[in-house]
Amino acid sequence: MPYLLFPQEAQFFRNVRRALTQLYQSARYGNLKPPVVVVFGDDEFLVQRVIQRLTDLLLPSEERQTALTVLEGKEATEVELAQALFEPTFGFQLTRRRVVILKSPAFLKEQSKRKREDLAWYRFLQKVPGGTYVLIALTEPLSNSQLNLLNEIALLVPLSKLRQQDLPDFVQMLAEQSAIRMERAAVQELIDRVGNDARQLATEIEKLALYIGVDGRITVDIVRELVPSLAMDVFALMNAVVEGDAAKALRMLDGLLQRRESPILILYLLARQFRFLLQARLLLDSKLISPALLHARSDAFRQQLEKIPEEVKERLPEDSRLNLLKQSPAVIRNFLLQARNFSREQIMEALRLILDTDVGFKTGVDQGQQLALLILNLCRLRGEAERVAVSPTGQ
Repeated sequence: MPYLLFPQEAQFFRNVRRALTQLYQSARYGNLKPPVVVVFGDDEFLVQRVIQRLTDLLLPSEERQTALTVLEGKEATEVELAQALFEPTFGFQLTRRRVVILKSPAFLKEQSKRKREDLAWYRFLQKVPGGTYVLIALTEPLSNSQLNLLNEIALLVPLSKLRQQDLPDFVQMLAEQSAIRMERAAVQELIDRVGNDARQLATEIEKLALYIGVDGRITVDIVRELVPSLAMDVFALMNAVVEGDAAKALRMLDGLLQRRESPILILYLLARQFRFLLQARLLLDSKLISPALLHARSDAFRQQLEKIPEEVKERLPEDSRLNLLKQSPAVIRNFLLQARNFSREQIMEALRLILDTDVGFKTGVDQGQQLALLILNLCRLRGEAERVAVSPTGQ
């Protein structure tokens, strides 16, 4: 049996999207040939997503109670497979199709220890009854012998982890499946807010589809209104820390943790914010930005930024994500205003506290509690800064 697309082609999601569109059309009309489909790859969410999509197309939701069988791991034995394929269940005669899903079946692991003629599952999958479809989800690496054996009886669908450049195509595919339209700018806004987490992107698309309805159009403004952004929320958390408002900062942190944001990612974004703050302090100490310009019109402020000498720019990180001067003028202005509240030594102390928290994450102590302690210590630093005499320059 042929591959849906070859593994080297699957490295590019545009190829995968095109191939999956054809596969889904076949499933919609019950024309899957062969009736056994193996979806495999190292991204569990993508594999399960394709399996779920095929199931949705093959079976109406009202038929799944009687026409769907799911076997996983050790439960996926040859005996259970035979029962699922050849023993009719109550109410099955009322349905047009039946679907059997196998998730990482145990019998595949035993394949290398037995001769082909002794593999009962192999014989069963060669004789799948009409109207029955078998979907196999595999997320563990497969040997060449396993792939070759499966290729004799099934359609193989290889999937690869999404790359950053694949995300727009992936989002557009999800939008099409949800029967909504997304402007190109809205797609990019969603990616900027969510990042390259395929599962979270799918979740947010589902929310947008519920909000806008079938055939609705998603704009940038709708994405900004409905999709939370961890980076932006940490930015707001940073503002609370700069204000020295520990209660507000802790409430915001608790909100992030309640929605299951990664403590490690929160810590990374806090570190990034304080590195920006350190660069802003450098610009202020170098007297390259006057206090008056911090409140000037946007065009005047932008002109001042353009006058910063190259030797100063070269002292900043090359990575644009970590370089303050490669952010938007509004972001640069915000960090310059915040940096006036801290000395260079206090910012360095904050970065040391963040590093200590990073090390502490590896000790097994609750990461949420460690983040809360970090926030309290950062707010304490802000309190100490308020007690320091203001410099004559106001910087």
